[in-house]
Amino acid sequence: MSISAGHRPLIVGTAGHIDHGKTALIKMITGVDTDRLKQEKERGITIELGFASLDLPSGLRLGVVDVPGHERFVRNMLAGAGGIDLILFVIAADEGVMPQTREHMEIIDLLGVEHGVVALTKTDLVESDFLEIVVETVAEYLAETCLAGAPVVGVSSTTGEGRDELLRALDEVAARVQVRERGNLRRLPIDRVFTMEGFGTVVTGTLWAGRLRDGESVRVLPGEITTRIKSLEVHNVRVPEALAGQRTAVLLHAVEKRAIQRGDWVVAGEEGAATTFVDARLRVLASAAKPLENGQRIRFHLGAAEIIGRVFLLEVDELRPGEKGWAQLRLEAPVLTERGDHFVLRTYSPMATIAGGVVVTAGVGRRRRFRREDIEALEQAERGTPAERVLAVIVRHSARGADAEALARESGCTAAEVGQAVTTLAEGGRAQAVSRKLVVTTDALIEAGVRMQRDLETYQQRTPLSWGLLKSELKKRSEQTIHADVVEAWVRQESEAGRLFPRNDRLRYGSDRLELSPEMEAQHQAILSEIHGAAFAGRRQVEILHTLKAGGSGAGGRTLEPKEAEALLFLLVDSGEIVRVPPDFFFARDRMEELAQRVRVFYADHEEMRVADLKEMIGVSRKQAVPLLEYLDQNRLTMRRGDVRLPGPRLLG
Repeated sequence: MSISAGHRPLIVGTAGHIDHGKTALIKMITGVDTDRLKQEKERGITIELGFASLDLPSGLRLGVVDVPGHERFVRNMLAGAGGIDLILFVIAADEGVMPQTREHMEIIDLLGVEHGVVALTKTDLVESDFLEIVVETVAEYLAETCLAGAPVVGVSSTTGEGRDELLRALDEVAARVQVRERGNLRRLPIDRVFTMEGFGTVVTGTLWAGRLRDGESVRVLPGEITTRIKSLEVHNVRVPEALAGQRTAVLLHAVEKRAIQRGDWVVAGEEGAATTFVDARLRVLASAAKPLENGQRIRFHLGAAEIIGRVFLLEVDELRPGEKGWAQLRLEAPVLTERGDHFVLRTYSPMATIAGGVVVTAGVGRRRRFRREDIEALEQAERGTPAERVLAVIVRHSARGADAEALARESGCTAAEVGQAVTTLAEGGRAQAVSRKLVVTTDALIEAGVRMQRDLETYQQRTPLSWGLLKSELKKRSEQTIHADVVEAWVRQESEAGRLFPRNDRLRYGSDRLELSPEMEAQHQAILSEIHGAAFAGRRQVEILHTLKAGGSGAGGRTLEPKEAEALLFLLVDSGEIVRVPPDFFFARDRMEELAQRVRVFYADHEEMRVADLKEMIGVSRKQAVPLLEYLDQNRLTMRRGDVRLPGPRLLG
């Protein structure tokens, strides 16, 4: 949401060629000498960022960032330029437009700064006729830049001439600025780190978005340092909270200075993660000496960070000066960024500003060159509404689904926007949450269901003696394309609709009845008869299969193959008609129910049970009694304590 300058603090930054009088100008209008280093005093040039505050005639207070003008210190200039809202562009009247004038202007343009005032300094050093020529030349130059039409004010830091006019011009421009918070993360790019004796580590920067509050927990990224704010200062005054757009000093709790560096970020809240993958639409400067090539090594500047990396062009092999195109930046160190961030690219060596762009997505992973799907995803992420961008991500993930983190990362939306988008899409029937964390499109769920139904029906046709496919096996068969949560959601949906029947972790589609052939039905009855006749002695698998073989062919006139007989035996286990007791005993279901009742009656008169007690109770040998006691333990009817069994939770309950 855009807000007027009166409701949001603004930062004005200087820019311009070395020795054009930026620092002297700031001292004239603020009273602050921003060159604080001994080396700066000795050499007479600005090396590091300088800071001050400026009260305008209207009462509006601006934060001021003074940047170096020397080409060797452009990286320092970039560290301060990332957070400015309007520019005080400085051109010396006795020299006019110089090389660093042009590079600084290009940087300001790449960073998306649209408002500013041009200060034509050192007017006391030139004749009036010469000054008129310079003003005309500067106006022609500005007409082709982002400061076209900006007011040009002649000033002299020596005589003070033009000071009031400059302040009025800044006031008028500041009143017109419509600013947006830089992104949605509550974050402060660190441009300075120092230790305050007796207090601890202090970091400074321009707060990009949101608020920081005294005492709240924060993280320092990308190092994943968790700490809290001990105190906050804005313009050297302690405050309970700092607002977006304010120059802010943060005293951190229990963090050593060496653990933090310029380019790190202070982040409040749970959102935000650093990444080495940044997707963006690049613009190569028209002034670039040569094309930007695929795979070229570059210096990536965002906030106060400078990170080495490579640029991978997704549609072409090179971008010529003045051209735009999609690219992925793969960095050698992680950076905190989000959709909408402006950045600058400089060549690795020799260093020169060559391009810039706007982040569209970050942390998605490697993009493939010349892949239409990736280009379409980036175009959607660049222009779509939150709901459209979130839907595009869900569609790309198909039946694998996407969680909230992936939706935010790949769509460039905030957590709140993702939540609202998912709700809107669900209400419209276009997507649904299949679990607490996973979202899929309705179409993807339907397509996955068709595939799983086909897998189940094929399995049932090929294995007529199996009641159904194990759910774990169904998940394994589709794990590359269908998320396990999608499988669970489909199983619930189809079960509630009466089309799918779960039993003992097996799934059967269409009907819960398994129709046996006449010969299989005859063998089915033979197995049941054999096991029922064994009573509590049960039968081992080898004994049952031997009986079936010795019994000859079934009603169909064919003797079952060993695998068929074994499958039929376990079909009875799956159906619940018989019970398997490890290691290798089979009992009739009603016998096991009778056993549970006898145990219940036994404990009505006894406190504990031994193996001998069970042997006597049901007339079996120790060989059958021990496995049966283990079965009773597993079913919580008994509890083993040494050599005896006590009543289990199911009996006590």
